[in-house]
Amino acid sequence: MNLHFTMDKAAYTNMLAGLNSLHFTERKGNLTDFRLYYDDLWLSDTAVIENLRLYRGEWEVELIFAHTGNPLKFIKRRITSHSCPKRAAQQAHYMRRLAAKDQRGTLTVSADQLKNVCLN
Repeated sequence: MNLHFTMDKAAYTNMLAGLNSLHFTERKGNLTDFRLYYDDLWLSDTAVIENLRLYRGEWEVELIFAHTGNPLKFIKRRITSHSCPKRAAQQAHYMRRLAAKDQRGTLTVSADQLKNVCLN
């Protein structure tokens, strides 16, 4: 049974208009938008923190790279997801060790470093 997809003329023109307007809404980024990628020397002094969260029935493994001097400067990346929490925790542990500059975990970030932050 081979069913063909059909769409009425009004929906098709609406879809084409939306696709054509994307050309005008997208714009090139400035060089300042890419400064994070060029100024990446701070990533050599980061503590790598693993984070597991339940999202849509699967355990997502996220790695957080936080600067040891300024903990508010961080990058969070989603690595993978597993249905088993034990396998996700194991994967997070090994991925943290692979990504960290110091595999023993001596670089840390603590909440005490945030005492001087002004909340105004």
